[in-house]
Amino acid sequence: MSGEMCGAVSGAVLVLGLKYGAEDAEIVTHLSGELVNRFAEKNGAVRCQDIIGFNIGSIDKAADFNSIKGVLKFGMRGGKVMCKGIVSSAVEIVMDEIEEWET
Repeated sequence: MSGEMCGAVSGAVLVLGLKYGAEDAEIVTHLSGELVNRFAEKNGAVRCQDIIGFNIGSIDKAADFNSIKGVLKFGMRGGKVMCKGIVSSAVEIVMDEIEEWET
């Protein structure tokens, strides 16, 4: 299921689950919802495909024209550098969520 939820968002939600899951699942659900909303606001979406502009899972050995076009667009938009910024934003958001919850 490549191209679905951004891995940075999934990882951030896992962090919340590890930190608060044993305490109360409702806390994790609430904080996760806030995190997803903030991430979408900052990055325009939570689906990888919507953020980077193509379904990374559609690339195969016999890449069709649309896959190649998507890869080229991704590269033109900054490629992996763009993903580093997206991961950084997820880390920043999860840290803010934890800080806000604990104060």
